[in-house]
Amino acid sequence: MVKVGPYSGRLVIPRFAIALWCLALLPAQLWGAGILVNEYYNGSGLVSPGTKMVADEYIEFVIVQESTAASLASLSFGDSNEATSQLQAVFHFDQATLQQALDNAHLSAFLPGTMIVVKGTDLGPQSIAYDPLNGNWDIQLVAGQGALGSTGTKINGAISVGNKGDTVWVSSSLPARNSDTSGFISAIGHTSTPGLIANTVASVFGAANILPTTIPTGTAVANMGDTTVALAATTSPTMGTSNGGQNSLWIDGLRSVGLAPAPEPSRSMLIFGSSAAFIFWRQRKGGLHA
Repeated sequence: MVKVGPYSGRLVIPRFAIALWCLALLPAQLWGAGILVNEYYNGSGLVSPGTKMVADEYIEFVIVQESTAASLASLSFGDSNEATSQLQAVFHFDQATLQQALDNAHLSAFLPGTMIVVKGTDLGPQSIAYDPLNGNWDIQLVAGQGALGSTGTKINGAISVGNKGDTVWVSSSLPARNSDTSGFISAIGHTSTPGLIANTVASVFGAANILPTTIPTGTAVANMGDTTVALAATTSPTMGTSNGGQNSLWIDGLRSVGLAPAPEPSRSMLIFGSSAAFIFWRQRKGGLHA
């Protein structure tokens, strides 16, 4: 219910209504996704030993709904090869590191609007001094420390952004093979000659998720939009911060919702409403599947 404040005369919209409205704006394939790829950087260095990532490259993620350390650690992420024809590297977040960041902030879950950076060893030390209640909304994980290349899989390469093309992704599951995109919940990329992975991303998430160009070293591919992706190549990367324009407005909005106090009935309605909306969508798509 929308209420009118007794003193201000302004409309007061309950937090659960704002959250449900934000959920409704998500494209169907992103419902249930707690994290999105927001930016990545094409460096010129070499892969540091024991890291499986080029030393001066990074990937930046945005948390879009409250997420625990365990839920984030269950995800996988990585990139494709330069031809965007197959998956090249698979990583996962280290749960103990994420939990330490939450413990530092005295929180049980990462709040919407949090930014997680996974970076190479040349881009500074790892930082998990997470404290959104006092304005520190990002954590920075160094490859080989707080973000680990998966071992024992058929996809065993290093994150290395290609000039001719690349696709950076996050998945709800560990890919079973180098063409497996079935678990993808977010992906962006660039290429002028798309291969299997880039074509799949464009088909599932929209053509705007693949920037149709090559990029030189020293260039970032950044989302200038929100959940409706608007990619741009830039030589002014913004590692760990929003990208300006609509991207900044969107992330600021996520943070204001995440910090707003909510009574327990509102939280219950949010959970119920989100679940009901998701089930309704799945039924319209052909029913729930085991």
